[in-house]
Amino acid sequence: MKLIQRLIYFFSIFLAYFVFKEFLELFILTHSIHPAFGYSTLVVLFAFIGYFVLVPIYKIIKIPKNYAPTKDENKAREIIQDRVKNFKKNPHLLNTDFDFSEIKEDEESYNLILKHLQTESEKLRKKSVLRLFYSSSISQNGFLDAMLILSSSVNLVKELFILYHGRVTNKDLIAIAKRVYLSMAIGGSEGVEYATQEFFSKFATDSFKSIPFADKIFGSLADGFVNAALLTRISLITENYCTMVFIKSERDVYPSAQFILKTTKFITSDIFEKMTVELLRMSKEKTVDYVMLAINPVAHLFTATYGKVAEGTNKLTAYPIEIIKDAAIIANRPLVYGLNRLGSIFKRKN
Repeated sequence: MKLIQRLIYFFSIFLAYFVFKEFLELFILTHSIHPAFGYSTLVVLFAFIGYFVLVPIYKIIKIPKNYAPTKDENKAREIIQDRVKNFKKNPHLLNTDFDFSEIKEDEESYNLILKHLQTESEKLRKKSVLRLFYSSSISQNGFLDAMLILSSSVNLVKELFILYHGRVTNKDLIAIAKRVYLSMAIGGSEGVEYATQEFFSKFATDSFKSIPFADKIFGSLADGFVNAALLTRISLITENYCTMVFIKSERDVYPSAQFILKTTKFITSDIFEKMTVELLRMSKEKTVDYVMLAINPVAHLFTATYGKVAEGTNKLTAYPIEIIKDAAIIANRPLVYGLNRLGSIFKRKN
């Protein structure tokens, strides 16, 4: 098992090389337009990493440690008692007026508290996974994909630790960090896009293939879906560390590939259905904006789909409509969107 893990991490070094290559290509491209533009891109990237990666990591380290899962079944009850005591000071439970009157320091009460917290954790996961799916589908660059995965992972892990009122031990934190690194290396490599593009193309009908840039659309959506699945995996592992009490081995905290794909598919199912309907409409009515498709076909598709989702749906997966709206704004006015988001950082809350 250790040999396999070493081979995986050794292989990830090559994937990291492709991510770095994408970074150089991005810098060379912007620098060729104008040197000032190239160096400005570096400044923006470093500012992004500092604010959305380094600051959240510092906040994670400052979070008090929680009670980790045990491999000793005799200690399980003690961990449950300690966690229930800790949950009585949980800000989310207190802010939502959770009823502690009938709560005891036993397994039944512990599971009742977890059920309440997991409802909120699902919302956090769906919001982060959908945002990464949209943004990485639009980015069109492996290095940017890697940065989006890194920032999304770090911030989601931080939010889950805050929700469960405590982080894992330093050892477990390093284990999660390794999964984040692997996800960043895999998601940022060109190989993912090539493999998934071929996979998704098999499901494209002749009608879809008649749409200009159809291969690019399916390839980008597949790339975004894989990145979303990688983030889903990290969130589930983090949540297992925060909720599980007794484990036979470290492998118990890692969800199966089938469960990860099923969860990711559920989160993205609604927007996929809406995009399928829109693609069918575009192919039948021949109403295609060739200019927007040439610039960024997936961004244009999100723009056209936003109105369909905004009309409303009963699906739980469609609740963060503002994220799709962000994608639509990025497609049409990327500079305005970027300035607005940057300005929002410095706005004070009333």
